[in-house]
Amino acid sequence: MLFSYILLHVPSFTDNLPVGLALCIVPFILGWLAAYVYHKVSALRTENTELNAKVKEQTNEITELRMKISQLEADLESKNNALRKAKDDLIMCESERNALREQTEDGGKAKTATKATAAKAPAVPTFNFAGKKFKKDDLQIVEGIGPKIAELLNKAGIETWEQLAMTSPYRLREILDGGGSQFNIHDPETWPQQADLAATGKWDDLKKLQDELDGGKA
Repeated sequence: MLFSYILLHVPSFTDNLPVGLALCIVPFILGWLAAYVYHKVSALRTENTELNAKVKEQTNEITELRMKISQLEADLESKNNALRKAKDDLIMCESERNALREQTEDGGKAKTATKATAAKAPAVPTFNFAGKKFKKDDLQIVEGIGPKIAELLNKAGIETWEQLAMTSPYRLREILDGGGSQFNIHDPETWPQQADLAATGKWDDLKKLQDELDGGKA
């Protein structure tokens, strides 16, 4: 009845029906949009908070890693200094040892000279090794050592297999460097080992080792 009355007596109501519906729907849509935006903003804030926490955590890890790197670099520098000092001490010890050997040999030669006669010393016997003839303490029996390097080692006080066996590769490298750039290609790493085998008469082991080398290099 009420609805019929409205339709008969209030014709303007039906004319404004779309506007009324729009006025009802628009607030609902706006409210839904506001709720949706609020939800999204809250989600973004939460995500941003989590990201900030991760950034802070990674920043702390980076700081710790940098501190560890600094500590390791300091330790490395300390060990490098200790290594340099040890090498310097080794050079000094080898120099002192060679000087003592020279004094001992000079003393022995002086005693021998007082007892020696004018007779000519007998020739040093030779022996065959790997198809070549060598004399005892010939440094050229070591693969990688030729006449010029042998002469260079003799000048440095290394004249026997035993002396070469007791000389470190580091010291040998210094002697080669002191002889000039033409000796840079030579690697003395195995020379003391070869000389030790020769000094102890282990010819089969020396031949086997040299067969595995390439110009004295392992």
